[in-house]
Amino acid sequence: MKNDALFCVGQKAFIKKDGKVLVLGDPVEGLDFPGGKIQEDEAKDRDASSLIEALRREVREETNLEIDVFDPFHVWYHEFSKTSRNYGKVVYLVAFKCKYVSGDLKLSEEHDKYQWVDKNNYKEVDDGSDFFDVLKKYFTEK
Repeated sequence: MKNDALFCVGQKAFIKKDGKVLVLGDPVEGLDFPGGKIQEDEAKDRDASSLIEALRREVREETNLEIDVFDPFHVWYHEFSKTSRNYGKVVYLVAFKCKYVSGDLKLSEEHDKYQWVDKNNYKEVDDGSDFFDVLKKYFTEK
């Protein structure tokens, strides 16, 4: 029998605004999306909405945007690179379809660039990562 996997749980927001989705640039990891790992005491027992609030908090902290969160559309494991401050950690990520509600985009220190992409130009951000694979899935599978 195999050992139980040990991993963090994270959430990523695929924020749609005017037909485009927000992608971020992480100076170490590359392509990214707003969101992050669920912190201690954020997931409340018998309260799934606490996870949605955790995602909204992350998006607010990283982008200054307010969002509506809809259904998850993909899950995957991501292992952080050797250059990452999270090296050695594995995160189980849940990607949520989201919609921009309000706010002016202002990046936190975690990201160094951003771009709004659509189905016609999303391939411009292809960095060969698992994050790009999920972006491709967003635009190609319905």
